[in-house]
Formats: sequence, structure tokens, C-alpha cells
Amino acid sequence: MTVVFEPTAEEVSLRPGETLTVEWSAEKSDGMVSLERGDLVVSAPSGGYTRVWASDGTEIYVGPDSGGEAR
Repeated sequence: MTVVFEPTAEEVSLRPGETLTVEWSAEKSDGMVSLERGDLVVSAPSGGYTRVWASDGTEIYVGPDSGGEAR
């Protein structure tokens, strides 16, 4: 499965058994997760940002607000 992060359009391949931990930080609560054409789309809340970690605890780069160690 492909997970797409908006608004940056970064894509992460997710294999069976793998998980992602997603953190949103924003004052608004209009973020959304949806299934579109077989892709899981994670849309950050307005004015907020998204950070994501793989099953092994490694941060995944999904945009400029990802931590400095993100891959």
C-alpha cells in the first residue's frame, strides 16, 4: 500500500505487517485520513504539520517539518 502525505505529496510504501505512527500538530482539527484509488491519503490539518515514524522508530521524511534525522 502507498501512503501519501498532503500537502507535500510525499509517498511512503507500507508493507504487510508494517505500521506508521503519525503526529499532527495544529490548532485546527480538520486533518483527514482517506482511502483514494487504493492509496491511503493523510492530509495535515490547516496551518499544521505532520511527522511520521516507521515501525522501527525511525522518523520518515514527509515534508519540511520532519525532524533533522528523518530518512
